[in-house]
Amino acid sequence: MRKVFVLEERTHIVSELQWQFEGEADWQIRSFSTESILFQHALRETAEELIVIIDLGIGKPVSLQFLQRCLGANVSFSVMVFSEEPLFNLEWALRELGVFHLQIGCFEPERIARICRWHLAQPHADGCFNYRQAKIAD
Repeated sequence: MRKVFVLEERTHIVSELQWQFEGEADWQIRSFSTESILFQHALRETAEELIVIIDLGIGKPVSLQFLQRCLGANVSFSVMVFSEEPLFNLEWALRELGVFHLQIGCFEPERIARICRWHLAQPHADGCFNYRQAKIAD
């Protein structure tokens, strides 16, 4: 089963994505309001079947703490970040922390659902995609 875990304060993103994946039994969309609980649940999942979406509206320190925790644990699940506000100098730092996609401005649920479907359908030689490893190999 493919899963999308969302770190957000309210369940707006999850609600929109659940509607996008309605009728697709092989997708589970789940919301988390604390980064530590999200991290614990994400570690239990198969990396190649999981995408984590972080809404920066929950707070930049919380979001960065989650990404640093992932980096420290050397996890390989994929991470997207959504921000209604411009990120300016933060964009490259997020990419260095392993974020594979940034959605800035208006939330576009159809586009995010398409990216999730595409990303989790991609074959990866080692069974999963690890952005940090790809950056090191470049």
